Amino acid sequence: MKAIPSVFFASLAVFGVTTSSAAKPDDMAKLINDRACVGCDLAGANLYSYDLQGADLSNANLTEAAFQGSNLGFATLTNANLEQANLALVKLNGADLRGAKLAKASLYSADLAGADLTGADLSNANLEGANLRGAILEGANLQKANLLRARMAGATLTDAKFDGARMPDGQEFKVGGNASTLQQPAQRPLSR
Repeated sequence: MKAIPSVFFASLAVFGVTTSSAAKPDDMAKLINDRACVGCDLAGANLYSYDLQGADLSNANLTEAAFQGSNLGFATLTNANLEQANLALVKLNGADLRGAKLAKASLYSADLAGADLTGADLSNANLEGANLRGAILEGANLQKANLLRARMAGATLTDAKFDGARMPDGQEFKVGGNASTLQQPAQRPLSR
């Protein structure tokens, strides 16, 4: 295995990137250098305010990783494990999160506009103030998620599960409720 120079780790500290004891240094280097780390183990990694736009983190273990304020727009995170991850204020617009595990993740005010969350597990996740406009949430599990003040206009909600979720209006979604009531009508132009 090739050794990573200590200069690399010093540069990570300068740019606000630190590794935890759980994150593998080789995987961290691969992500930083290649913007791709398919199947990597970055559990507990700290990547605050980092630009990872378009990165491929498919099947990666990102459990309890901290991405707060980072740019993961158009990233591929299919089947990634992001349970209990800190994704507050993260740009995930257009990201591919199909089948991702986001249970108990913090997505406070995250930008998920146009993201594909088909089949994702967002149970008990905090999506307060998140932008979900145009997101695809087909078959997603949002049970007991916090969606207070989330913007969901144009989101696809077919077969999504919301039982016990706190909805954008602050009301709790009742078991067996109808998710189609979440669709916000399109704005009609004002007539003269």
